[in-house]
Amino acid sequence: MSARASSLACAAIVLAAVVGLTGCEKPQVSQQTKRKPDVAAYQGTDNAFADTSWKRGDSAAWEEQLRKRSQGQNEYSRASQP
Repeated sequence: MSARASSLACAAIVLAAVVGLTGCEKPQVSQQTKRKPDVAAYQGTDNAFADTSWKRGDSAAWEEQLRKRSQGQNEYSRASQP
């Protein structure tokens, strides 16, 4: 068997494996969220993962939390801290 024929056979096997495995994926299921999109983000959350310093409906505290979080991701401010 020549090198070209063996590479074609290998490519055919790989192609057959890819085509065969594409049907094995579980169907994607959309999950509905409870939050209505017409409500402002600072109006509230119903989970336990919200920061304790933030109170529901307090837009100033919400913006302060966003500022703190973004400063934690700022490479310039992180590099200056020991």
